[in-house]
Amino acid sequence: MAIVSVRMEDETKKKFESFCDSVGITVSAAVNMFVKMTIREDRLPFDVKGHSFEPQGKVVQAKDVG
Repeated sequence: MAIVSVRMEDETKKKFESFCDSVGITVSAAVNMFVKMTIREDRLPFDVKGHSFEPQGKVVQAKDVG
């Protein structure tokens, strides 16, 4: 069995451990559930939103140089 190390802020870790305790699972079990769901669904099991890399949402199209 492999070991995975993750760095996070101390307060975040405490809050996550508290959550896991409240639902009756270990941190290890929660992380394993996340990984297995990601693999099964072939995507992150939640939406990831962020800023577009395109300025002001402008769509840049590549020219066909063929």
